[in-house]
Amino acid sequence: MKKLIACIAAIMMMAGVFAAVASAEEVKLTREEAVQVVLDYAGLKEEQVVFTKVRTDWDDGRQIWEIDFVFDGVEYEFDVDFYTGRILEADMDRADRDYDRDYDWDDWFDFD
Repeated sequence: MKKLIACIAAIMMMAGVFAAVASAEEVKLTREEAVQVVLDYAGLKEEQVVFTKVRTDWDDGRQIWEIDFVFDGVEYEFDVDFYTGRILEADMDRADRDYDRDYDWDDWFDFD
């Protein structure tokens, strides 16, 4: 009888864990929220930039927001986790140069 109760308790615990994970995955960033995340990070306002891409995509099995914009001759490119809003990748390139110089901010900073 004790084994049966322990098994039932373990099953109920696992069901609770799976339910918590499933509900956490359902929280999705809206387009406006994702845009605000990258603008806040860059220290810019929406009226200062020209957006060239704002769309959802998949990267390494993870759904992301791809957000690209231009400000003051610099192209900014961001990948943002679709569910958490965490910036996964951030790059910037000078748009007015013959060469590209990538700044992989995600290599320099921890976005957590």
